[in-house]
Amino acid sequence: MRVNDMKKILIKNGNVIFPDRVEETDILIENDKIVKIGKLKEDCETIDAKGLYVSPGLIDIHSHGGNGFDYMTGTLEAFKAATTLHMQHGATSIVPTTVASDLEYTIHFLKEFDQIKNHKDIPVRLLGVHLEGPYLSLQQKGAIPSQYIKNPEKEEYLRILKGSSNILRWTIAPELEGAYELGDELYKRGINASIGHSSAEDFHVHEAVLHGFRSVTHMYSMTSSIVRINCYRHPGINEAAYLEDDLYLEAIADGHHLPDTLLKLMVKTKGYDKIILVTDSMSAAGFGDGLFYLGNPEDHHQVLIKNNVGFMPDMSSFAGSVACADQLIRTMLKIGTPIHQAIKMMTLNPAKLLHFDKEIGSIEVGKKADIILFNQEVDVQKVIVNGTLKFEK
Repeated sequence: MRVNDMKKILIKNGNVIFPDRVEETDILIENDKIVKIGKLKEDCETIDAKGLYVSPGLIDIHSHGGNGFDYMTGTLEAFKAATTLHMQHGATSIVPTTVASDLEYTIHFLKEFDQIKNHKDIPVRLLGVHLEGPYLSLQQKGAIPSQYIKNPEKEEYLRILKGSSNILRWTIAPELEGAYELGDELYKRGINASIGHSSAEDFHVHEAVLHGFRSVTHMYSMTSSIVRINCYRHPGINEAAYLEDDLYLEAIADGHHLPDTLLKLMVKTKGYDKIILVTDSMSAAGFGDGLFYLGNPEDHHQVLIKNNVGFMPDMSSFAGSVACADQLIRTMLKIGTPIHQAIKMMTLNPAKLLHFDKEIGSIEVGKKADIILFNQEVDVQKVIVNGTLKFEK
């Protein structure tokens, strides 16, 4: 490509959000990368971002769908519709998430994802797949279909791993027989093993970290806490996770799953660098109240949306959220989180966990030009993915 053929975009006068500060400056994009940061003059397409925040694109590592579609539908239509909704709310990278299902359907879905991942009609980066189950605790199943929950079976999980190179994360209950061995296998392959939907006691958590587990799936949602057995107190995941420096904690900061007190506790105890905001959004994101399906469409597994909150139909537990990424940032700002720290929880932190931080996750020369512009209300005005303007309000 000749120099004159390069596509350039200059973003001027924006309040650029870096991991450690906010600074009014300019950003020059050439093709798909950030090439200069500073006070710049260039003869090219220019976006005046005066009065707006300029942020790295948000990264959602736990999302089941949106816009009426669950990712497990496994079609291009479903992926395009759901990712378009989330992109318009600031997510430029997404990790589609499954729920436990039939083994053959899970393998089928992974093959479909492999074909869809880099399709030109998908407006965001699809980083890979997050498998939520089936190796979970029945006592902490939440919205996971109970008929598929089981202990890890080596022959089965090796077959799943062989079927796709795009598995990025796997949520597992570490107290199950065979879970540590699975953790070792995932760590060896560079796949994030995450503690979740689990009745683990504290010693299970500490042992899991030794076997490569590096995150907790939606902290305080289907994660065990302290119980008293006779006179003795037995801490669970919620207590042990704070003691393990290597563990990242997911937070569904939709304003419903976690009260402000718990969000503040997470920030105060764990710090800004080890919390990852996730939507855990389901197909109902972008819609109103009603009944929606979750997971494999053949399972007809329903969840109820009431007052913008997802529940199991019997109201026994939450069932994912209807949030988009921008809502999570607004929630964190409401509890007093500095904006650059709130953004880091959904950009650099997930990028580091999944080893994408050399490419995305912060505004830095040499990184991919995934950039969003939003106003004081965190209302997204423009979205740039891979150097291309994908959305303009």
